[in-house]
Amino acid sequence: MNFKQVCNRAQAECEYLSDRDCIKIYIASLRDNPAAAHVHSSFQSDIGKGGLKARVITTGSYGYYDLEPMITVDKPGQSQILYNNVNPEIATEIVHDYLINGNPRPDLAYCSIGDDKTNGIPNISELPLFNLQNRIALRNCGSIDPEDINHYIVRGKGYAGLSHALQLKQEDVIREMKKSGLRGRGGAGYFTADKWRICHDATGGEKYSVCNAVDADPQALTAWLLLESDPHSVLEGLLIGAYAVGASHCFICVNAGYTHAVQILKKSIGQIRRYNLLGKNILDSNFSAEIEVREVSAGLVSGEETALLSVLEGKQAIPYLRTTYPATDGYQNKPTLINNIETLANVSAIFQNNPEWASGIGTGESRGTKVMTLCGKMSRKYTVEVPFGTTLSTLIQDIGGVVTGGKGIKAVQFGGPTGAYYDVDSLDIPVSYEAMEEADSIIGSGTIEVFDGSTCAVEIARDAIAYIQSQSCGKCVFGREGSYQMSDILSDIAGNKGRPEDLDLLNELCEGMRTGCICNLGRTAPNPVRSSLRLFRDDYDAHIKEKRCPANR
Repeated sequence: MNFKQVCNRAQAECEYLSDRDCIKIYIASLRDNPAAAHVHSSFQSDIGKGGLKARVITTGSYGYYDLEPMITVDKPGQSQILYNNVNPEIATEIVHDYLINGNPRPDLAYCSIGDDKTNGIPNISELPLFNLQNRIALRNCGSIDPEDINHYIVRGKGYAGLSHALQLKQEDVIREMKKSGLRGRGGAGYFTADKWRICHDATGGEKYSVCNAVDADPQALTAWLLLESDPHSVLEGLLIGAYAVGASHCFICVNAGYTHAVQILKKSIGQIRRYNLLGKNILDSNFSAEIEVREVSAGLVSGEETALLSVLEGKQAIPYLRTTYPATDGYQNKPTLINNIETLANVSAIFQNNPEWASGIGTGESRGTKVMTLCGKMSRKYTVEVPFGTTLSTLIQDIGGVVTGGKGIKAVQFGGPTGAYYDVDSLDIPVSYEAMEEADSIIGSGTIEVFDGSTCAVEIARDAIAYIQSQSCGKCVFGREGSYQMSDILSDIAGNKGRPEDLDLLNELCEGMRTGCICNLGRTAPNPVRSSLRLFRDDYDAHIKEKRCPANR
């Protein structure tokens, strides 16, 4: 089956998507949100009673969790209208008032989508939640049925990128990737094309391609959202990368607790096999590949490449000292390409469009976008995707909303548990690899956690290090003993038992870990301590000199 035949089959199996006379109702929600099923039933029942030609479609989540279920109504001849927090009663009103009687109910609507503005309903272009975003990796989340490959092909240009790549030589695929400027979204920011080139040029027989779909940071939801809302964008990117380097066996490593995501992923793999997108001679080419899903225990160390390879080989999740890159000496000592799940979702988008399109977004050496999850003391805890160059203050104030509790912002941690803290005066820093490197920090998992004015900097640093210490694999002395000693010292200071010389000890431990740890987790672990000491020294002094917690004023 060639790609034209794949498209024709997909179109035939979901003709309603292109039927201009058919009303489409998309229900976007988390898989574990019971309200979505009740809303679906309500729409189905009321549509049947009204004798309407309509289709109700369950999609994945947009990532706007407290607005769900979100309903997009696509009525022929009208701009699409988005409704939030819909329940069965509201669903009935939408059917009766809008679909039957033509009243879009501005009082219930969140926004309209399209060039034609609907009176009384704000246009999507007017809302910061949407106009500040540029969704590439998350482009289909909330817009397609993740369990139906036909939706991905018909609505999302699905597998057009793979088809395009298979018509190129492997070297040309890598050159296209180089033009895009894509950097790995796993945290380190290594240029994707350079990694592909190393693996492509490596010798040693069979090659492997691995998708790191582990949300190692417990507050990061990127892998979870992509797998539950748009798994095919990841599968397509994985296959493109495998073709580029000459890998015939692929792994997707997923958090063991992501039950629904794993189910959807395995179903999606079965679908692409039936469409000749997996197995022998994919799309009538000479490229053959298989994909295997591996569930792994979630933990910070699982996000480290060499630790992940250890898990794939049936060993403990323990990093090893790199004498060579996994791209030349990885799984089973064979050349292994490892890409983060967000990276692969970008790969499929780049080849569905073109590298110049991708490189035109972002800033400097940071091209494209970054997926981020907002958490902590904010009114809106969303997973969003913004262009590189967007500042932390824009994300927090314009998307995250007001800080709950009315006590203002004291600190923001960016990049996950090993990310640095920022105070309220340093939030204008742009999110880019260059800016973070200059600030001696990391992008990491992309999570942004806000702490309000009731927070003690010593206590949040203590809690961060205690968590990191619990996640340490224990292999190297600096990581094992350094995190333990830092946790111990911070606990003493927070308990008003600290000494002035403890601050010098903390700085020495930070420097030792930064230079002596085997893996990046250990080397970045001191970031919360170093940044809190620099920005919030008064909190440390209050505990040590005045024997009080500054949060208890």
